[in-house]
Amino acid sequence: MREEALKDFLKRAKSDWSTILKLINKGQLVETDYKGNKFYIRKFSKENYI
Repeated sequence: MREEALKDFLKRAKSDWSTILKLINKGQLVETDYKGNKFYIRKFSKENYI
């Protein structure tokens, strides 16, 4: 999800950026840059696959 979309989502959910930071610190979310934009991607573990 692009950073701007994530900020809009958090606003509608009445949450804040600390939620995202917690997920990153837990290793459940990954921040990456692509073509000048920041994206946040859910990190999947091998255990989630059959």
